[in-house]
Amino acid sequence: MLINLRDVKRPKGQGIVEYALLLAFILAIAVAMQGSGIDSAIANTFTRVAQALGVETEQDRWATANASDLLADTASAQARLESDKEFLTNIGKHFIGMSKDDLKNNYNISGSGNTNILLGHLVENRDEQGNLISTSFDTSGAVAKNTGDFYNWATGAADGSSYDTTKRYLFSDYALNNAEAVYGGQKTGNGIKITNIQYDSDNKVKRIVLSVNPQTGVGNKEDLTVNVE
Repeated sequence: MLINLRDVKRPKGQGIVEYALLLAFILAIAVAMQGSGIDSAIANTFTRVAQALGVETEQDRWATANASDLLADTASAQARLESDKEFLTNIGKHFIGMSKDDLKNNYNISGSGNTNILLGHLVENRDEQGNLISTSFDTSGAVAKNTGDFYNWATGAADGSSYDTTKRYLFSDYALNNAEAVYGGQKTGNGIKITNIQYDSDNKVKRIVLSVNPQTGVGNKEDLTVNVE
């Protein structure tokens, strides 16, 4: 039986057009929702799908890139900053709705207002060329105990996942300028801190503010501060 080639090509062509229209529709929604939080959710979903398919994401590339190269990449600066804010926001979400008693009993966190509670440090070791050698997270000096899994909360990794020392987790210029573990000098890694907690009438957390190195004085401290509620 003979097959008309036009009939064979038509569905394929129609499929491409339909996919293009669907992508345009999704992009239009993402643009319209900018600033609402939904745009971040859409971006995170695409990132997770890409990771599941084994596709390298921007975060994957930033995680092991040379620090000097990242700092010179001004085109990605805003996206890297937004990624860091999402990192902090995911930590904050873990605490929303938690009672004041649970915060105190489980994490040794109490009080409200300008609490300045240290959850831990993310530190990097680099060679002289700025290449990443390894990273670590340290909670030994943290005021808040039992928060060793905070990077899992931040990245969405399963509880109990091993910390990957071969990559970094904070990518913004602000974080990169503070990330090295130069303990004898000024740089001592990126300290993740709770700087404000507010409770509702039932003494449950309704709003929490997290910052990276809020007292270093390097750059504008508001650049790496998020309000989660």
